[in-house]
Amino acid sequence: MTSRSSRWAGVVVVGFVAILAVAATTWALLHYRLIGQPVVAPPHFTSPAIPKGTQVITVVPVDANGQAINGYRQLPISADPSQDPGRVSDVFGCTASPAAVADDIYYCAPNAAGADVCWPGGPSTPGTLWCLTDPWDKGLHQVAAANPLPHVLPPPTPAPFALLLDGGTPCRLRNGGAWGGRDDGLVAAYGCPNETPAVLMPVRPDGGAAAIDRSQALWTVKVGSLGAGNPHLPPPQTRTVVTAWFAGD
Repeated sequence: MTSRSSRWAGVVVVGFVAILAVAATTWALLHYRLIGQPVVAPPHFTSPAIPKGTQVITVVPVDANGQAINGYRQLPISADPSQDPGRVSDVFGCTASPAAVADDIYYCAPNAAGADVCWPGGPSTPGTLWCLTDPWDKGLHQVAAANPLPHVLPPPTPAPFALLLDGGTPCRLRNGGAWGGRDDGLVAAYGCPNETPAVLMPVRPDGGAAAIDRSQALWTVKVGSLGAGNPHLPPPQTRTVVTAWFAGD
């Protein structure tokens, strides 16, 4: 009697297990058909790492034909000088731009032309250049060189033509002009808005001073005020460089 009961119990257990197996298989097949994919584990997302270094951007605003690309735009040439009285369209003495990281990117005189970061206008307009004021406005203005443009190489240590500092402060490489001074031997290398308007650098006879400390992955600069003459001013503050823009092709 006990043996027969045990056999019946075994049959019931086996049957129950079989039912569960069939149900599981049926669910998996239905799930696959409904969503079109096999059952997989949910994806695992990781948070992006916080940048620990300065972001370096190489600006390429025109192509080989002198046409604006990458979101940059060529500003129309005004026939009325009064619309832009400070703009000089004729340039001379073109050499390599201090911000260049590629060949044939130019700096031209005079400073009033705003032609310190310029690209050739293309084979259809030899002698013309498209010059960029800053990477935020993305506007390119045209100038014309008085002489044929020479082939130029980038400087050994290019200087970015624009910086974005911590706190969102934009700064632009100095391009001549009359600037204020200080009594501590520091001069302006970049102009910045607001209360501390300049990235400063020391003056050295050999010209070897640099405005940017690149010894670490996150670059730093000294930012301080300028005044008329050479006044005594508070010492500069150290700021980090979030982004630096160079000129390339």
